[in-house]
Amino acid sequence: MSDQFSDYDEATQRHIIELGCFIHTQSLAHFRAHLPPPAVASASASYEYNQLKQQTAILSSRVFEVREEEYKKGEAKVAEYKQQLAAERQRIDKILATIQSDTDRQITAKTEHLNKKITDLEVKNKWYYSLYEDKSKGKNYEEELYPKLLDYNDAHLNSIWQITHVGSVLSEKTDFHFRHKDTGVVILLDTKNNLPTNPVVSTAEFERDILRKETAAIGGIMLANGNISCKKRFEINKLQQKTLVYVSCFDRNNIPFFFSLMDMIVEMSRGSAQSLEQGSSATSIAAVEALRTLLIADYKREQSNLDSAERMRKSAQKAMDAIIAEFEAHFAGEDIEMAAKSDEVQTSSARVKPKTSTDIIDYDTLEKDRTVIGQRSKYYLEYGTTIQYFKNNYARNQKVKSLEEQVVITVHTSSSSK
Repeated sequence: MSDQFSDYDEATQRHIIELGCFIHTQSLAHFRAHLPPPAVASASASYEYNQLKQQTAILSSRVFEVREEEYKKGEAKVAEYKQQLAAERQRIDKILATIQSDTDRQITAKTEHLNKKITDLEVKNKWYYSLYEDKSKGKNYEEELYPKLLDYNDAHLNSIWQITHVGSVLSEKTDFHFRHKDTGVVILLDTKNNLPTNPVVSTAEFERDILRKETAAIGGIMLANGNISCKKRFEINKLQQKTLVYVSCFDRNNIPFFFSLMDMIVEMSRGSAQSLEQGSSATSIAAVEALRTLLIADYKREQSNLDSAERMRKSAQKAMDAIIAEFEAHFAGEDIEMAAKSDEVQTSSARVKPKTSTDIIDYDTLEKDRTVIGQRSKYYLEYGTTIQYFKNNYARNQKVKSLEEQVVITVHTSSSSK
């Protein structure tokens, strides 16, 4: 029995069972209502049986038709669901394609923007690197040289020199301080990590440091990674009985050469040192003591002046605080500092002000096949096959005036004076 129903779904099976029960109930009721008397029952039994058989055949045929109708309805419903599912899937695919396209577009735009920014920064970095000395590498230069100086002094000179790396800790002391442990003489060393295209422009600060009486140096050495302006590759100068040595394109591994230079300075200064020793031996002890007393008195006087200046500063600050408080009491909402410098504030707040040029210059291309004069800067002139750099706009304008009128000049810089 169950095999006959296995071909139908659950709803159809229930429908067939309910329909069969209904037919059975109706047939039984009809049979009982029209049951003939016992006398005629046997005569009409055959007729009733045939009638019931026909009705059963009709109902069986109807059950089959109903089953076919329900099956067709189910197929139509499944087809409708499949169509809706396909339409929904197509809509989702379209949305995903739109999102992917928009994402790809944004990624492409962002990548192009970042690549352009990287290129601009590389050009700008090259420009800064061409204009200025790399300070971090200068520090690395000192830190790399210092251990080599210590090692050579310990290994070959029995640590005769007391070497101090001053660096940027103290101004006007150069980079390294050498004191001979036996004689007490002092020699200063200044290092310049300049680029080959950027010679050391000025040696004035180095000379000032050597000549300062506080350093008590007998001379000094300037070692440059590149060239030194207005100096030969190796040059010795004598300045106020002190020996100054300039070395361009120095190889930082050539440490023995450096200590040979210091020995040379000691020998060249020996005559001056002997003169000083003779003069000091002729000085009486009383004069030395008098000098000592005088210096101590001068120190105390200056210390007193410094303390007095500090007290005056504190008094002035207290008076200013009182003035500010009174100003705020009478003129609430105003800033006395801005009011005191109203002219400068108005000038700074001008709507249109001269701008400093921010154009990035490719110096390598600019200097190609040209004669270069001066250190690279944003103030420069091009005339003929020469390009000349200047420190400021004023110097450039002075050069423009000095050139002959028939010379064609190309001027590149900002319009504002520095």
